[in-house]
Amino acid sequence: MMIVGAIAGAATPAIAARFGVAARARPWIVVGASAGAVLSSAIPPAAAAVWALALAVGVPLAAIDLGAHRLPDALVLPAAAAAAGVALVGGAPAAVAGGGLLVTAYALLAVLPRSGLGFGDVKLAGLLGTALALLGWGALAWGTALAFLSGGLMAAALLVTGRATRTTPLPFGPHMLAGALAAAVLFGSEGTQQAVDVGAVVVQVG
Repeated sequence: MMIVGAIAGAATPAIAARFGVAARARPWIVVGASAGAVLSSAIPPAAAAVWALALAVGVPLAAIDLGAHRLPDALVLPAAAAAAGVALVGGAPAAVAGGGLLVTAYALLAVLPRSGLGFGDVKLAGLLGTALALLGWGALAWGTALAFLSGGLMAAALLVTGRATRTTPLPFGPHMLAGALAAAVLFGSEGTQQAVDVGAVVVQVG
C-alpha cells in the first residue's frame, strides 16, 4: 500500500496539470507514502483492493481540489464504480449500500443554501462510502463525522485569522479523505468481516 501511495504521489503533478493545477511531486510522494503506510497496518486483506484504489486517486484528487476547488469526474466516477464492483465481487453488497447512503446524504446537504459542498464531493462520497462501509457502519459514521470536524476546524481557523470569510469557497475533498483515513485506523482491523457477513445475509434473504 505504501508503494501505491508513493506512485500516486509521483504521478500527481502530471495528473493535476491536466486540470490546470501545478503540483510538486516530493510533498505528494510523502503524503501518499505516509497514507499508504498507515493503511498497510490498518486495512485487512479483504478491503485492500478498494482502499488501494481510494489511495491511488485520493492523492491527486487532494492536490487538484486544493489547487482548483474541483474533484474531476474523470477521476472520481471510474474509481467509485470500480470500488463498488470490487466490493460486490468480494461478497460485500452492504458496502455498496453504504456508498449509496453516503452519496444520498451528501447530495441532500449539497442542495442546501450555503452548504459549501459541491457535487464533486457528492461523487467522492460514493468511493469513500464504499471503502468505509467495508470496515463497518461505525467506520462510515466516524469517517463522515471526522471529515466535517476537520473541515469545520479549518474554516474556523481561517475565519479567525482573517484568511477567509463566510462566503469564501473552501475545498472539502481533502477533509473527506483525511476523515476516511482516520476512520480506517480506528476500525480497519475488524469491520471488513462484519461487512462481508452482512452482505452474505442480504444475498441469502434476497
